[in-house]
Amino acid sequence: MNSNVNDWANLTLKAHIYIREVRGNKVNSKRRPIFLMELGNNSLCFLSDLDLPMINNVVFGFDIEDSSSKVKLSGKIEAKGLYENMFQYRVKLPDIKEHKLYNMSLLKKMLINLNYFLITKNKHGIHRNINLSI
Repeated sequence: MNSNVNDWANLTLKAHIYIREVRGNKVNSKRRPIFLMELGNNSLCFLSDLDLPMINNVVFGFDIEDSSSKVKLSGKIEAKGLYENMFQYRVKLPDIKEHKLYNMSLLKKMLINLNYFLITKNKHGIHRNINLSI
C-alpha cells in the first residue's frame, strides 16, 4: 500500500456533524464524519454522503477536533448542491462575538498545524489546498 495513503488516513483534523436543535428543542443525535472544505468567519462548507434537509428550524452542530483541542460550532444549512457523488453544503454560522474569537483562534491553530503537516509531507507527494479565510 502507498505510504501517502496511510498519511492521509491518519490526519489529525477531524470534523463531524450532528442535529443539535429542531424547532428550538435540543436533540440528542449521533455524529457523522464530514469532509471540511472551507472555513470562514461566518460560514463553513463541507461534503457529506448524507442528504440533509434544508429546513429553517433545524440547527446542526459541528465538532472540529485535532489531537489537542475541540471546537463546537452550530449553524443552519443555507445552500446545498452535488459534488461528484457527494452532497456539498454551505452552513451559516451565527455571529456571536464571545464564542467567535475563541473558536476561530483554535480553528486557525488547527489548520496551521494541518497545513504544516501537509507541507512537510508534500516532498513525498501529498498535497491538499485548504481555503483558510479566518
